[in-house]
Amino acid sequence: MAETCIRNLRNVGAVSVLVLLSLIVSGQISPTKQSNVELRLSAAQINHGVPDSIGFVFANIGDHEVRVPPVSPCIGRYSGTLNLRLEFSPSRPSARTGKGGGCGGGVDHMPGILEQAKTWRKLRPGESFTVSYKREELFVSEQAPGAYEFWGEYRPPRLTTEEITALERAGIDFPREPLSSTHLRFNRPE
Repeated sequence: MAETCIRNLRNVGAVSVLVLLSLIVSGQISPTKQSNVELRLSAAQINHGVPDSIGFVFANIGDHEVRVPPVSPCIGRYSGTLNLRLEFSPSRPSARTGKGGGCGGGVDHMPGILEQAKTWRKLRPGESFTVSYKREELFVSEQAPGAYEFWGEYRPPRLTTEEITALERAGIDFPREPLSSTHLRFNRPE
């Protein structure tokens, strides 16, 4: 009896693996496409150990041209959104601790998506571009002594399925998934 149960379990396991593989091959389940764009942060205008200006660097790490939509304020349907995140640990126990973040950018565009895509930043393989902001513009103005940890986030435009399909048919690749940079750490002395 126990041998029969074990044999049946093995058969169910083998059938499950075959069904899963057939779904993947048929395209009903597709692995997540990795973005061809990488987001990085760069720091500038270091003041007492902490940057006053932050650059968001978009780098094409793929093997074909990619377009990056314009960035916008916190909310924008046709523009990507940049956010600067902060985790702060004060050097004095009585000082406040916290997290912070903010966003910055330009303006929304209203023409059709293919017309908009003509103005998007083109990046050939290996190319990059930087968009820089003062921390105050990103609503991250902490100045107290302590440990600062910054990272950037990018949220793509909120396009409809029809707009994404039109871009795909036109052969236009763009960052579709949220991106996050590595963390930059700084220390402001007392």
